Amino acid sequence: METAENTKKKSDIKEPEKKETFAGSTISLFLIIFFVFAFKSSILDANNIPSGSMIPTLKIGDFLFVNKMRYSLRIPFFSETEIFRYDDPKRGDIVTFNPPDDAIQEDVYTIDSAGNVSRPKKVQIPILSDIFAKRFVKRVVGMPGDEIRISQKRFKASNGEFVDYTWIEYREKGSDEFKTYNPTPVQNHKELSDVDNLRAIGKSLFTEEKRDFKHFVLEGYHSASYSFIRRNCPENTCKIPEGHYLVMGDNRDDSSDSRFWGFVRREDILGKALILYFSINWKDFTCMFKSIPEDNSVESVNLQRYSKDDLEKQCTAAELNNEFHSESLPEWIFRTLKYRIWRMNVRWERIGRILQ
Repeated sequence: METAENTKKKSDIKEPEKKETFAGSTISLFLIIFFVFAFKSSILDANNIPSGSMIPTLKIGDFLFVNKMRYSLRIPFFSETEIFRYDDPKRGDIVTFNPPDDAIQEDVYTIDSAGNVSRPKKVQIPILSDIFAKRFVKRVVGMPGDEIRISQKRFKASNGEFVDYTWIEYREKGSDEFKTYNPTPVQNHKELSDVDNLRAIGKSLFTEEKRDFKHFVLEGYHSASYSFIRRNCPENTCKIPEGHYLVMGDNRDDSSDSRFWGFVRREDILGKALILYFSINWKDFTCMFKSIPEDNSVESVNLQRYSKDDLEKQCTAAELNNEFHSESLPEWIFRTLKYRIWRMNVRWERIGRILQ
């Protein structure tokens, strides 16, 4: 018969085993987290697209893998310092990078003693370093040593209307002639029918040639000042310094890029966009429309607008006023469960698309 003393001895023996099991599980968990972050920061990173600057190549709601080892080997985990560089970005590459200090700004308003609100003043937002920093995704359109000329040109789209095209001419180092990227108008078809971006409505598709491939460009009607080009490039012509690149978004009317804040340093380029692994259209910005017609014209899109009664079933007031960016977590959960899940579409045809 087992005595109380024997029971006590057995429990004393099991206790260290429980402690060892807990300690081992904790260490294993931390090792897994460590290696996941090390892999993400130096080998293969996963990113989502929150803005429309690269439409239609990258759409809001796309999820992509970025090859962090494409150009260099970096110190893993909470540092992105280069250990060894073995390649450089090529013309036309889609790259991720740390933006220059003055690329991210916000409007700041002040109120005087009389209660008058001042005009907005652009103030730089501090950029965090290392793994939690904000990243930009753009396309390389100018290489080190290039002499590049950027202007606007009236150009006919496939629908017969004219757009203000961002006209790019470049002369490679050692060359005597300027080249263009041979922009060509193309039909929109369904490429813009699932774009969750109001600023893309009414714009037209073109293709440009980079090396041995073509890619889409979206253009419309705009009169941009291109502040960096205006200040630093006499007659809109600049020579790109060694170790620097000129980058632009494929959605030329809606991209904060080198035209406005300058060149990107080679050491700030972190990786090359590789492949789309998922894509979902939440219709956060276009929930007021039943669909986006293939011609993408303003008139056709407005005909697809929901009636007032149906509109309340599709969108929140914050979405209609574009004020949902600062919502709280409970508000986001409510909006997602009541509206977003029921109207969203998975872009199955984009999954697995190689990016170029």
